[in-house]
Amino acid sequence: MLLGERPTGPARREESERIRGGLREDFPGPAAEGEAVTLMEPAPMSHPGHAIDWRSIQRLAQHEARRLRRSLGLPVHDLADLRQELLVDLIARLPAYNPAKAEIGAFARVCFRHAALRIAAQHARRRRAARTVFLDDPLPGAEGLTLADLLTEGESYAAWLGQPTDPIAALERRLDLEGAAAVISPEDFALCAALGRHTPHELGAQGGMPRMRIYRRIRELRLQMLAAGIPSAA
Repeated sequence: MLLGERPTGPARREESERIRGGLREDFPGPAAEGEAVTLMEPAPMSHPGHAIDWRSIQRLAQHEARRLRRSLGLPVHDLADLRQELLVDLIARLPAYNPAKAEIGAFARVCFRHAALRIAAQHARRRRAARTVFLDDPLPGAEGLTLADLLTEGESYAAWLGQPTDPIAALERRLDLEGAAAVISPEDFALCAALGRHTPHELGAQGGMPRMRIYRRIRELRLQMLAAGIPSAA
């Protein structure tokens, strides 16, 4: 490999994983953007014939990562990842650094700016690929069909809310309710509605009807519905 040439393919991935593993210990990121950065002395690393001030490099990487995060509109918790990406790119390019041409700070700033442009381009491509699709958008190659036509009841919004989505079960429940309404006496509608919100014990405690009478009416209602072909659910 030539001096300054970056590895590609599996060698590039292996080098990135090795560098990332070292950066997790040597360059810890802050918990939040507003917090002070704790600069730690990294493992010894320097360019041949030139010592590198890693504390200044870390501060510069933090500054560039903050600017990149704001420009991309990313959340604060992505700041540490951006900072690590910039440092990984810099370390991979260190073999091309020539102390006779520029200081390490200027070299690092140029590397950070190039890496930021690359990250921003990748972010823009991901945003373009993640196009928003609406349920009423027509499907290409399908006459009159929309995305909503392909969704089943189990994938609907009601399913996300935990509501029943079986149309057959809903139809059977509606028919049972209609049949029960035809069997139950109108005088008992209020009792059935109250039993939907309270237990028989709670209704008896309210004093509207004695508890024993409530249980007797429940038994009579069950017999009436059973005679009409509506079995009890419990």
